[in-house]
Amino acid sequence: MKIQNITEVVIAVDKGEEAVKFFEENLGIKFDIQWQMPNEKMNVKAAQIGNTQLHIVESTSPDGVIGKFIQSKGQGLHHIAFNVTNLNGWVSKLKANGVKLIPEEPIEYTKGWYIFIHPRSAFGVLIELIENK
Repeated sequence: MKIQNITEVVIAVDKGEEAVKFFEENLGIKFDIQWQMPNEKMNVKAAQIGNTQLHIVESTSPDGVIGKFIQSKGQGLHHIAFNVTNLNGWVSKLKANGVKLIPEEPIEYTKGWYIFIHPRSAFGVLIELIENK
């Protein structure tokens, strides 16, 4: 079991275009990747920086995941994702240590599997663990 790198830093915002403009104009970061997540009611714009993607996520509905997050906590850091090996081993270790996971078992998606560590278990930070296929 190993953390290989930070794969994503995700920032939740009200207005994605304004956030992208800020990062592009002030830091020279180019957001040339984008996709929609209709099931989660969000749009994502991403920039590749080395091995890490910086994601700007905006809600398409107040009752979406990001809409609820912003209503509760305001704009800002949503989560950090780590690329790991042996995700099932991590899950077993975390459960044995009493760490709360969301959901309780990894979810498979097109590129691999993922699971989140609940912020209450990680000093207020939502952490995503991702294992690629």
